[in-house]
Amino acid sequence: MRKLTALRYSEWSLKRKLFVYMLLLAALLLLILFIGLAAIGRTSSTSDTVYDSLELQMEVFEKDILTHFDHLAASAVALSADMTEILTDSLQEKNIVFPALNDNSEAIADLQGTMLEPLMQKLLQTDCSGAFVMLDATVNSTLSEAAVSKSGLYLQINGYERTASDVILYRGIADIAKSYEIMPHRKWRLEFRIDLFPDYAEIVSSTTTPPRKFYHISEPFKLPGTSEYVLLVTVPMVGDDGTYFGVCGYEVSASYFMMHHEQPSKLQHLNCLLATTHENTLITAGALSCGSRDAYFHTLTEDYAILKKDENLSVFEDENFSYLGISRSIALASTEEHLLVVMIPKTDYDRMLSKSVIQTVMFLLLLLFFTVSFCRYFSKRFLTPLLTALEQIKSDKRSETVSGIPEILDLVEYLDQQEKARGEILTSLEQKNLASENEKLRLKAEYDRALCDFRRVELEYTSAKDELLRLQSEMERLAYSRKTEIDPADYQYFLAGLQTLTESERNLLEYYLAGKSVKEILALTGIKESTLKYHNHNLLGKLGVSSRKQMLRYAEVMRHQKEEAE
Repeated sequence: MRKLTALRYSEWSLKRKLFVYMLLLAALLLLILFIGLAAIGRTSSTSDTVYDSLELQMEVFEKDILTHFDHLAASAVALSADMTEILTDSLQEKNIVFPALNDNSEAIADLQGTMLEPLMQKLLQTDCSGAFVMLDATVNSTLSEAAVSKSGLYLQINGYERTASDVILYRGIADIAKSYEIMPHRKWRLEFRIDLFPDYAEIVSSTTTPPRKFYHISEPFKLPGTSEYVLLVTVPMVGDDGTYFGVCGYEVSASYFMMHHEQPSKLQHLNCLLATTHENTLITAGALSCGSRDAYFHTLTEDYAILKKDENLSVFEDENFSYLGISRSIALASTEEHLLVVMIPKTDYDRMLSKSVIQTVMFLLLLLFFTVSFCRYFSKRFLTPLLTALEQIKSDKRSETVSGIPEILDLVEYLDQQEKARGEILTSLEQKNLASENEKLRLKAEYDRALCDFRRVELEYTSAKDELLRLQSEMERLAYSRKTEIDPADYQYFLAGLQTLTESERNLLEYYLAGKSVKEILALTGIKESTLKYHNHNLLGKLGVSSRKQMLRYAEVMRHQKEEAE
């Protein structure tokens, strides 16, 4: 016993060991979980991750577009003011009016020579691929197409460098441009065609005051004579007297848009578009697009149907390819709406999804492996000694039990104590059992006596019940005999008289029927005896009876009839 007690206090308790081991297990599992999540970045689903990346990219792309076109619009309004001032000063210097420019090739040439250098400087200072000034005048109004032909200048950047040597002339007088070492475009023409100029009629109709604050941003269109798609920011030119001079503005080509709006992104094959839609179809013809830096993207040439994948992502697909992305409407000017689209190939999304699933499965398998390993280890360190000690206890070898678990040692000590007390408990139980047998015999005798008494009382109860039935039958017979003794006419008069009683007389009748005496009625009502006699006289007279006894007999017959009717 002393040896078991010493071992019990020299070892950790079962509760403490279990707490320490489970705490260690939980700490290891949490550490593995944290490391795994940090390694694979699994904090959300693939769809949510792609959506968050595209939404962030959309914010950056939209901000770039809005900032760029806000600056272009402001520069176009300033260009309109500068070109209008140059035009007005030139006309005043030559002392001619604006309509006189028609068929005046010399004046138009002088005016273009004056405008070319300022226009080129504006082009080089502005984030765009071209700048133009189109006058509401033509050098030869006798030509068949003179009504749609307008004189002016259209300069473009040749390539991606922004120097004066890289400027070319797309529209305007070539000799004037050459004097500034500006070479004509391979598709050069002398004048503009307003029937090919996007939304020209709408721009002209907007020349109401204040004219120079209006600007128009066109849809992307193919530049006449070229394969290049461009977008124009156009502002009308109107003099102080309201004279319409023409339009001017800037060009943003698809090539320039792709270079200028390259996106900082880790998404491979990212495609950002400035496009339009029609009946749930993404129109890619002429759409301006760009991709991410240091990566490539596919230029879309077919229109794509817009399908909804979930509440966040849309699917853009044609017969051969599918893209996954998001779109957002954007107002670049007060009257025009464009569509921004940020998307990636669906194959990229599927690849990301497969990678995510594989990583998740591998992580779960790794977690399962470590969990099983830890459980086996803890079983060996903790459960095996416990089970061995229990087997020794069950095999009645408690004296040989040696365990490092204090609770097992306590159990062995407790079982020894219980075994010693078992004999005393058995002796006490035998004595109690003998006393219980004697008490059982005594209670059985008392039960037999009580049963005899019960049967005697039951016989007396049956006899009393028969006597009660006989008395009830006798009472019914007497009631019927009394009923036959009553004069039917007097009884009917009695019933009719009940309806004529006053409230005081009816109360008095209730007292008599309740068996109250005269003294009790006087005490209850608080009236004088003479008043009571007066009410008695009236009561008996209205009921047609000569005494209270007769009145009570009639009342008993009436009650009996009501009970029979019910």
